[in-house]
Amino acid sequence: MDNKELDENLQEPKREIISEEKAQALNISKSTDEPSSSTPQPSSRNSGVSWGVLFNLVLILLLTFVTLGGGYYLHQELTKQTDRAQSLAKELRLALEEPSNQISRLDQEQRQAQAQLSQELEVLNATQLKLNDRVAKLAQRNPNHWMAEEAKYLVRMAGSKLWLEKDPSTAVSLLKAADQRIESMKDPSLTPLRKALAQDIAQVSVIKSTDIAGTVLMLDSMIENLDKLPLNRADLINAANMVDNSEMTESIDDWQSNLAKSWQALMDDFVVVRKRTTDVTPLLKPDEQWYLVENIRNKLLQSQLALYRQDEVNYRQSLTLARKWIYQYFDLKNNQTEETLAALDALSTLEIQTPKIQQFSSTPLLQQLVIHGNLMISEEPSL
Repeated sequence: MDNKELDENLQEPKREIISEEKAQALNISKSTDEPSSSTPQPSSRNSGVSWGVLFNLVLILLLTFVTLGGGYYLHQELTKQTDRAQSLAKELRLALEEPSNQISRLDQEQRQAQAQLSQELEVLNATQLKLNDRVAKLAQRNPNHWMAEEAKYLVRMAGSKLWLEKDPSTAVSLLKAADQRIESMKDPSLTPLRKALAQDIAQVSVIKSTDIAGTVLMLDSMIENLDKLPLNRADLINAANMVDNSEMTESIDDWQSNLAKSWQALMDDFVVVRKRTTDVTPLLKPDEQWYLVENIRNKLLQSQLALYRQDEVNYRQSLTLARKWIYQYFDLKNNQTEETLAALDALSTLEIQTPKIQQFSSTPLLQQLVIHGNLMISEEPSL
């Protein structure tokens, strides 16, 4: 219904416009045909709104709404962009603060390191000055001071030979060489030093030197020959190998021998007598024999280790136990077994003498001579 009314409303103005045009045409034709002094009267138009105005009004409203919507959308986007820019600025500020803090921390650490290095450099400079002064003093000294340094080095080497290598004979030789260096200085004030060196030489000479290397080599040869030693076996009577003289003859003249043989056979069936000269030891199985040899080898190795450690008690105990096992389980009639037992008896008598000297009496005097250039009487050791 509304559409029909709109169509009717739209058609009515058109009809009016056409009637007006016709009326004007008629008026013009009348004015030409019949001239008249009267002026034409304009026709009255309808006051209704045209469709073009309504369309423009709707278009303006639509454009207004679109403009407002676009403006609102742009406003929202600008707000989001502003918030995002603020968050990015905040993150950037935080990101810049961390490197700046790290740079400041590194700067502080660098300053501390520079201060520490400067202090160490000052200490090194002071040490260098002291060393330069000492070198200058040494350069101005008498050549005898170099002889004192050499004597001090020889005494130090003698201590190493005595306490580390257990070689008292070489230590005595080194102490005598140090005494010769002091003697070559031709200084009567060094008599207390020579006296101390003579005392050290006498104390070291008393110490007996033990041939550790030779003893270890002897033990090595015993260990290598253990597999060649024969074990002690029981001497069983082999009836198959013995000559059977118990057979009786058929002759009447041999009645006495036949009677003796009968009596001997009767006695052998009741009583068996065997004689042994060693302790009765049960026979060993093959695996037990291997364990026996390995145990003896282990004891000999323990004696070598105790010899290197200057442990006389463990050295003697290991040798004693090894000798006991060899005497108990090996053939004593064999020459190689007898030689091994004799060697163990000789090694068990070895005395391992440890040096009781803790320090040479000449060492502090040599220290004074090297540092001060002479001996200080107030610090002489009591003899």
